[in-house]
Amino acid sequence: MITNLVGIRIRSLRAQRKLTQRQLADLSGIPRATLATVERDDANPSLSVVFKIANALGMTVDQLIESAHRKIQYWPGRTMGVVESGDRVYKAVTISPLNAFHITQLLFSLKPGGSYEGKPHPPGSEEYLHVLEGVMVLDVAGESLSMETMDTACFQGNVRHFYRNPSDRLARGLVTILEGIGIEKKEGMEESS
Repeated sequence: MITNLVGIRIRSLRAQRKLTQRQLADLSGIPRATLATVERDDANPSLSVVFKIANALGMTVDQLIESAHRKIQYWPGRTMGVVESGDRVYKAVTISPLNAFHITQLLFSLKPGGSYEGKPHPPGSEEYLHVLEGVMVLDVAGESLSMETMDTACFQGNVRHFYRNPSDRLARGLVTILEGIGIEKKEGMEESS
């Protein structure tokens, strides 16, 4: 049996390649339920199962296990995603790994007078905005909040939201999106009306 540190790695690689559990199970020649159990860390997979999955992913078992046991994971900057609005007012660089589950982090800049409509995320998502430089106005479902350098706000990520820069200087921020965790009221947060 193999310790199931590979379960997380398999799930990550499957997501990176945009494969469903059914698709990877079919490519591996194993039942989907077996793959689901491996990915959930509910069991230690046999070497045979790991070999079939690694083969379907185009890797050797050594490559799959070696990466799973590394203490530090590294992603070169050139591999990170960049998003820019059509009018070039908003530019964001993804700083979280592109295959990370349930978390996305973006460093972004917003030109003077510019605004950007954020993409709503699945229900239960939390989004955090931290202003690194300048002034921003955060609009969430009709409620506005003016923020300055070093301010942080949290809101439900599945609602319509906008970032605006009302100043004549570039504004920079960090957005962290946690998907599917359910927003809970935290100590010190004001109730939304």
